Amino acid sequence: MEQRIQMTAQKFLRRGLIALISCEFGLALTYMALIVKRGEAIFLLDFNGLRSLPSLLQAAHLFAIGGICALLLLARQHRMQSYSWFLPAALMLLCFFCGIDELTKLHLALNQVNWQIVYLSLMAAILVFSWGDFMWLWRDHRPTLLWVLAGISIFLLGGFGGEMLKAPITAALNTHSPPRIAFLLEHVRILVEEFAELMGETLILYAFAKFALEVWSRPKTVAS
Repeated sequence: MEQRIQMTAQKFLRRGLIALISCEFGLALTYMALIVKRGEAIFLLDFNGLRSLPSLLQAAHLFAIGGICALLLLARQHRMQSYSWFLPAALMLLCFFCGIDELTKLHLALNQVNWQIVYLSLMAAILVFSWGDFMWLWRDHRPTLLWVLAGISIFLLGGFGGEMLKAPITAALNTHSPPRIAFLLEHVRILVEEFAELMGETLILYAFAKFALEVWSRPKTVAS
């Protein structure tokens, strides 16, 4: 009976992943179609807007990942899992803060701070201080870790890469391209940046949900 429930839950997660990705592709295509046809997107579908649908979806992903990390903290206490308390706690706080930042665009208000360096430093610190946990995950939960790595790679390459290339691309387009082409390509850059962040968070959310399901479906074990 428990095995059947777990298989049903796994199937639900896979279908949820497909549904989310399909929804995100639909939003991206609609956004670009509006830009091409009207020259602007409606507020609800603006990938670069504050509390638009894509922005709210990103915030929901981040809060959901943070919530799953809270569940993993409970699982460590009540089901005696092998990972440390630091990794889920640090990820929970980071995700909740990033979710709030996505809703408020706090990093834009405090533009004197290089938030890319701050976030990358926090992620590097989590990696260093949780190295033993990552080794355990690689040994015993490799598919989960690979999903997370894929999500983080897409997030960093698209999100941080798109932001870092903003100034040189804009300068080159304004110098050598007709205004219409420069306008469209800038929105393509925005779409790639924001969509990569959204897609990366979706993959990470799926990995965390899948891992949490595995943890709670297992019998209690003695922590190492």
